[in-house]
Amino acid sequence: MSAAATGQEVAPAIVAAVEVEEWEVCACCGLREECTPAYAAGVRARYGGRWLCGLCGDAVSEEVAARGGSVLEVEAAIARHAAFCRSLDGRRTPVAAERLIAAVRRLLRNAGGKEEKAVVVVEIQEAS
Repeated sequence: MSAAATGQEVAPAIVAAVEVEEWEVCACCGLREECTPAYAAGVRARYGGRWLCGLCGDAVSEEVAARGGSVLEVEAAIARHAAFCRSLDGRRTPVAAERLIAAVRRLLRNAGGKEEKAVVVVEIQEAS
């Protein structure tokens, strides 16, 4: 006789684990991004233990692919790109990118609610 037939409640066999998001800081440009530990670990595995934001990661990956793709080349490409980011000397503001990321996050989180409407204003200013 099954548990359902006897009137007993059946506990779910699988409970989904909730991953807590954490803040990571890009090793090149300093942009902070909220992500899951699993995502952060994947990024770190790709870039020799360093966490890179999507934009810097793409730049480094393209440079590595163009130069052969060795592990040493990954380290060198990260160093070159980090030096490039430092040379911008504040002309590229991570704060504006962080505001954009936060706005997109709010949009995505509110997309499930049918009755709630979210208005998100994003202001990005070009450095002069």
